[in-house]
Amino acid sequence: MVFSPFISSILFEPTDSTVRSSFSYSKAEIRVRIMYSQQLILALSTVLTFLPLGLSATLPFGHYGPEGTVLFLNGFHFVSGHSDWEISANHYCVIIADDILQCAVYNTATTPARLAGIEYIITTEAFETLDYEERQLWHSHVYEITSGFLIEPGLPSSVDHTIMKDVLVGTYGKTFHTWRYDQQNSSYPIGIPELVMGYTGDDQITPDFVTKRDEMFGVNTTEIRESRCDIPPPPVLAGADSWKYGFVLSLGIVNQTSNTSFPSHDEKQAVLS
Repeated sequence: MVFSPFISSILFEPTDSTVRSSFSYSKAEIRVRIMYSQQLILALSTVLTFLPLGLSATLPFGHYGPEGTVLFLNGFHFVSGHSDWEISANHYCVIIADDILQCAVYNTATTPARLAGIEYIITTEAFETLDYEERQLWHSHVYEITSGFLIEPGLPSSVDHTIMKDVLVGTYGKTFHTWRYDQQNSSYPIGIPELVMGYTGDDQITPDFVTKRDEMFGVNTTEIRESRCDIPPPPVLAGADSWKYGFVLSLGIVNQTSNTSFPSHDEKQAVLS
C-alpha cells in the first residue's frame, strides 16, 4: 500500500454532500475541519494522479494546512509507563512519501488547543525494514481501527471505512509528545518529551473516557466498531507495542563535557537547507 495515490482516489472526488458534511459541525470546541474546497480537492487530485511516485515528497506534500493536510483523525494515546495517563488526540496528517505520513498531534483536553507532539505513520512494508531496536518505539494501529477508537470526524462513513480498511489498518505509528501529560496545565511545555503508545485490546482504556470523546464529536464508538467488523485484522509484526513485553521506554537528558566551540569557516562543511 502506498499513501498518496490511494488517498487521492478516495478523498479527491467528493460529492456535494461529502463537502457539506465536512463542514457540518456546530460545536464551538470542535475547531477541526477538512480544509479543502471542492475546487482545491479536484485540483490536488489531478496533481496526485499524474505525479510520479518518486516525487510524492515534493511540495506541497509534508506541509500542514489547506494545501497539504489529507487526513484528520482522532484517537487515543497513553504515555509509556503510565497506562493511566489517557489522552484524546487530534491528528492533522500530511503525506511525506508513498509509505509515510506525518501528523501534528493536539490534546483535546486543553483550551486553547496545544500542540502536543508528532506522530509518524508508516506502512507494513516500511516497518519490516526497521531493526528491532527501532521497532520498540512504534505501536500498531490494528486494534485502534477494529475497535472504533480511531475515527475521522466529519467524513462519510463509507469514506471512513475505505480509508481504515485499505490504508490505515496495517500501519504503525511512532509518537512523541513534547507537551508532557503531567504538564498539560502548565503555561509552557515543561520537561522532557515522552513516548506514547496505542491501545491493543479491550478493557485497557477507561470507558467514560471514550464516552466523553464520542460526545465531543457526536459519534458512537460501539456503532463504528460494529461497522468495521468486516475489516480483517492483519497480524502485528514482532517488535511493535513493546510495552506488552514489559518494556517502559522514556527519554532522559545526558550531560557530558565536550568541546563546545564552533569550527572555523574553513573547517565547516556546506549544507544546503
